[in-house]
Amino acid sequence: MIPGYKAGMRGTHLVVVLGMLAGGCKKDSSSQAPTGAPASTAEADALWAMAPEGATIAIVASPRAVAMAEHAWLDVRALLSTAPELAAVNAMLGNELSEALGKPDVTLADVGLTPTKGGGFFVTPGGGGIAIVPVGDRDKFLGATHGTKGAEGDKVGKATCKTIGSTYVCASAPDVFDKIGKGTKLKAGLDAVGTRGDVELVASLPIPGGQATIGGVLQLSRGTVVARAVVSGVPAAMTSALGGTQTKARGDLEKTAGFGIVTLAPLVAGLPPMPLVGGVTLADMAHSLGGPVTLQIPPGAPELDIRIPLTDPKPATALVEHCAEIPPLAAAGATFSDGACHLTVPSIGYLLDLWVEGKELRIGKKGAASGGVAVPMTAIGKELATQESAFAFWGRGTLYGQAIGTMPKLPAVPMELLMGIRGLSMLNELGGAVKIEGDKVKVTYVIRTVWSNPDDVVAKLVAIKPETFLAGNAAEAAKAVADGAPSSPFAADFKAGTGGLMAPMAVIGMAAAVAIPAFMDYMKKGKKSEAQLQLNRIAKSAKVFYAETSAFPIADAPLTPPTKCCDGPGAKCPPAGAGWLNEAWTKLDFQIDEPTMFQYRYHSDGKALDAEAIGDLDCDGVEVTYKLHVEAPQNNPEATITPPPPNSD
Repeated sequence: MIPGYKAGMRGTHLVVVLGMLAGGCKKDSSSQAPTGAPASTAEADALWAMAPEGATIAIVASPRAVAMAEHAWLDVRALLSTAPELAAVNAMLGNELSEALGKPDVTLADVGLTPTKGGGFFVTPGGGGIAIVPVGDRDKFLGATHGTKGAEGDKVGKATCKTIGSTYVCASAPDVFDKIGKGTKLKAGLDAVGTRGDVELVASLPIPGGQATIGGVLQLSRGTVVARAVVSGVPAAMTSALGGTQTKARGDLEKTAGFGIVTLAPLVAGLPPMPLVGGVTLADMAHSLGGPVTLQIPPGAPELDIRIPLTDPKPATALVEHCAEIPPLAAAGATFSDGACHLTVPSIGYLLDLWVEGKELRIGKKGAASGGVAVPMTAIGKELATQESAFAFWGRGTLYGQAIGTMPKLPAVPMELLMGIRGLSMLNELGGAVKIEGDKVKVTYVIRTVWSNPDDVVAKLVAIKPETFLAGNAAEAAKAVADGAPSSPFAADFKAGTGGLMAPMAVIGMAAAVAIPAFMDYMKKGKKSEAQLQLNRIAKSAKVFYAETSAFPIADAPLTPPTKCCDGPGAKCPPAGAGWLNEAWTKLDFQIDEPTMFQYRYHSDGKALDAEAIGDLDCDGVEVTYKLHVEAPQNNPEATITPPPPNSD
């Protein structure tokens, strides 16, 4: 945020971001303008040339990106003011803007900014750096940010701002201006991405086990954002959590409204041998899973086809045959006949079958003919489908398409439900993929909304009220819009139906179930390594002291730092400073000058020593303790580090 803005503006950040994702540039002459690298990067290159020496994080937005962000913002404000169910959000946002900037409807020009210039941030170690601000009217900008104009430089909050050439630059400190233009290597972080964007990001960040470099771009077109990023230097322990096998989407891509790829092995690897049915345990089922699970949904038909490869079909066969004995499936009315388990998805009344075919567990409708109508994939959809990925998802369609099941009758409709329906009805395409190449993780993501259509189509879609969806009449209203604009993106989205959007939601849920626990476990392991590393340091220093004096330092040191780490900034203990002047620590020449996850204490009578590292790794109130014991049989010091019991954190 530009220095000097009032705190009340913080509440608008999410809306601005969503606006960029949802809105589009009215200057685009084609409603189906391809999303790719910009035609020219000269203006972005000029911004990159201003990178200050030592910068480790940078975000650059071209003038086109700034202009599109403003158009997106205006589109979102128009929606908020039009939709009755969003009236409360509109009023709250209007109040915040009025308090901060004096009016409820704000454009870039109102705060002295211009869409004809680009902007960016460059961050240097310690939190300093520069902001390149697209200022068009200096006086208006200073008024909006409560800044002070000066001959030697303006003051905006704590920042000093100057005009360099035609560019308005704000620096965290005056001496930073001398470093501008000397960070020449930073832009090279984009090389791994292999393409350019309207918004570009480079960052070098520490991660457990090393240093990662991130290069990313946002490629913008009307109503559409494609994000591409490459993270380099990722440890093998982290990439393996995503699964070692990569695959492509299957099926006829011309008859695919949605697909998904996800590897379940990391999620189920540690399942216990808990009995299920038919002599099968959870562990048996987990061990029988083969490669990635794939999902395919045809256009125009609310059907799904999930296939789970099996190394051994026997456990899955037993589960299918005894499905009526499994409580969750029994609650859905599960029955077994004709080699398949038949059940009904609660709430929507969708009929589903589970069966084993060859070495695959199938979920869908057994015996159903290959359905779907021909709806060509979008360019980004085809790209995601044809590349090998560790996991991927993609879907297109509209909430206002063919209903998947019967809508439940509600005695009253909560406003939150109407807001949720409105939000989902604006979404027409969502996809993403993660590809592993050595120590690189390549990520691609796309989101496309109704704003990818011509203005008249957008207006007609916005006019369809969420209540129409609940009444079961939204598809009829949406069909009229699609028929009236047969060449619009929405016409193809309506033809694809509602089912395609099920694929992203399903795979995101499965991927989160796999990736989040695996990532959290990896992060915990990284945190644990701190305790072992520091206790090893203590042990080595103690051995040196013993070699010189034939005794360990006789002293006691209380918990250092004295305050629990979870109570500190960022849930870490700040450097203990004077706490390390305790006799025990000084004799061992031991101190930690950076934030830590653990507190440390020490005791020794000279003959043996004990030290502990105590921390709460996820700040849930459960502490773990790593213990160091050193003694010297036959005057030969030996150290033992005892970790806490497994899963005790």
